Amino acid sequence: MKHPTVYLDTNVISAYWYEGDDQTVQTRRVITRDWWREESGLFSLWVSLTTLNELEAGRFRRQADCVRMARRFRRLTITSVARQLAKSLVSLGVVPATKETDALQMAVSAAHEMDYLLTWNYAHLANPVAQKHLEAVCLRFDLRAPLVVSPEPIPQHRLGQQIWRRKP
Repeated sequence: MKHPTVYLDTNVISAYWYEGDDQTVQTRRVITRDWWREESGLFSLWVSLTTLNELEAGRFRRQADCVRMARRFRRLTITSVARQLAKSLVSLGVVPATKETDALQMAVSAAHEMDYLLTWNYAHLANPVAQKHLEAVCLRFDLRAPLVVSPEPIPQHRLGQQIWRRKP
């Protein structure tokens, strides 16, 4: 049986390498590293060019480590369906127009029918309202929406939870 698929949002990779003073992000770093060490091997991990472009933009501590890490993963293509899906997510207000790359992250993972989209973005991605709208939009495109989760609620083998692949 294939491993469940996980699309990694940019902020999961950057949280892994975070070295700043923000206590919330420090906590996310610990949780991300724990998940990475204990659970990531049970999943097939993917990124896209959007992930790489976001990590290469600007300048921040440990940027080279983030980019190097992201380049190790297989990449999903940004298809025309993904672009159309992203436009729909923005036009319906699921993701603000100012956050088009968030919509594209969501759309790429959905277009490739990933089992999970792993993110720390609760504002636009990992919340019940966004999940509901993503599922509705995917239904119109005849796609299966990924579950959008952070490293905390994704099923974890070490907690005795079953790691499963979503049904098509």
